[in-house]
Amino acid sequence: MDLYYGAVDEHDRKKILPPQKEKRKAQEKPCTPDERKSLISQLVAWQHEAHVNDPLAAVRRASFIIDDTGITNLAKLDSEKITDYRQITSLLGQTEEWEGEWSGKIFNVIQKFNKDLATLRCTLVTQKKTQQKRAKVALDLLSFQESTKENEERIRAQVLRRFTTAQQQHTSNSSNIMQCSNVINILSSTGTST
Repeated sequence: MDLYYGAVDEHDRKKILPPQKEKRKAQEKPCTPDERKSLISQLVAWQHEAHVNDPLAAVRRASFIIDDTGITNLAKLDSEKITDYRQITSLLGQTEEWEGEWSGKIFNVIQKFNKDLATLRCTLVTQKKTQQKRAKVALDLLSFQESTKENEERIRAQVLRRFTTAQQQHTSNSSNIMQCSNVINILSSTGTST
């Protein structure tokens, strides 16, 4: 039913159009605690390697590159929303000099983590679908085997019933033949004696 602005008899009334619903974008799945731990461990490993390769490692600690609080804060964020290395500088409250030396490298670690995570999630979805298909095939096979057994039992019972009926008829026919034979013998013996 359509709705209009204005009275029914007005020729210039306008149709009321409902607001268009906005389509929701597919939401990215937020990181699970295990995935956050994985990002933390990758950032810690990178921090250690960067410190070992830092020419000023003797005078500056690994926490200068990125401290544990910074690593934890980065892991708490949705890593897929970090789209630029400057965001890392801003999130960690670092200087432009620090940004030039470390922010891009940390950004690369996070980007690699995102790619690996997307691949892992895709693999898990594929494995889950494969497992579901295998479970369905196994269930179908079990159902088929059960129905085959039921059919075999039903056919076996029908064959046995028919065999029993045929044997009873055969026995009945045999006894009828024997009785007829006895009657013929009696009649033929009485017919010769008379």
